[in-house]
Amino acid sequence: MQIEKLGHPVLQVYIGGTLVEKRPSSFRLITDKGFPSVVADLEYPVAAGIGNTGDKIVLNLCYGDDEYLLFTGEIYDAKDHGAYRNLALTDSYKKLCDTKVVAAYRKEMACVILQDTLDAAGIGETAITCPEVEIDRFSTQEISAEKIILHLIDALQKHGHEGLRFFFDEKDVFHFGKTGDTGKNEGEAFEFETGKSIFWKKGGCIEVVPLPIRHLQKVKVDGTELTAFRTVMFITGYKSRLLLWVEEAE
Repeated sequence: MQIEKLGHPVLQVYIGGTLVEKRPSSFRLITDKGFPSVVADLEYPVAAGIGNTGDKIVLNLCYGDDEYLLFTGEIYDAKDHGAYRNLALTDSYKKLCDTKVVAAYRKEMACVILQDTLDAAGIGETAITCPEVEIDRFSTQEISAEKIILHLIDALQKHGHEGLRFFFDEKDVFHFGKTGDTGKNEGEAFEFETGKSIFWKKGGCIEVVPLPIRHLQKVKVDGTELTAFRTVMFITGYKSRLLLWVEEAE
């Protein structure tokens, strides 16, 4: 794909499985390797009355015949603000936060504790690489499933397993692992070049056209392979960009 020749992106929005004919006023998607959740929201003119809390939602990014999945999840909050209706979006991370769990294990494998927690939260699709570690004692009061997983990561760190992370990808698949296995986002490795496909560059940040890139995806910048550790995408009617903060590939 010749990135520098791409036109204006078109955002396809499906709510409840039905394509929304009206174009959104704006879309924002933020991902960061340090946080398991994304920040995602859509805006429509308030008169359109589009979207309600709990609606399932899928977003695709289109350039001509090329179509990329950007987000799968639901609307967790729909509110009118002045002339616009703001739809705050969530993936299944919300299920982890909303599910309360009491953990009580003795001499149990970490993978069993993790799977029990995901089952309690109703998380089905997963990509997991969990260390084969037996934990002598793992117990908590009633807390969210998300905090259970954080406690489990802490317990595994004490057994020498550093760099574990979890998040949901664009398909709403739960990932758990390290950057060398399932703890990263997969996707096409795009190449960017100063003066051609890079609009702006400063330090470790570049500005390019919106593309399906999330945290911990590999990219090439002026011939050097790097990893995006933070991404901020915004799409509006007058300006659409993707900001990538990049570092040496892990």
